[in-house]
Amino acid sequence: MEQKRRWYDSHEEAVKAFEILKSMDSESRKRISKDLVEIIAQIKELRKEESDTVLSLGIERVLGLYQQSANSRRWYDNNSDLRYALKTLSTLPEEDFLNIMEGLADSINS
Repeated sequence: MEQKRRWYDSHEEAVKAFEILKSMDSESRKRISKDLVEIIAQIKELRKEESDTVLSLGIERVLGLYQQSANSRRWYDNNSDLRYALKTLSTLPEEDFLNIMEGLADSINS
């Protein structure tokens, strides 16, 4: 059985979306990255308006962000647009992250 290495590996939607992104050409990744950043900005703006929203990334996600910055060994680290979009995406609450990844996988497969 393959060991889950990242916090999102246990979420089927995220794994599927990452597989789709990996198979895309660089121009498509760039377009998707731009769209993701716009969606994330909208979600963050909505969250700001909700004054009682508490954001907790969790230790696994914080460690993952640190390691990503320190190591840059993931396949998407070679694409600055996608790296930025995914790093920004990973700072959202987990529910938002998973909703975006599910929507991404569904929309690309359609």
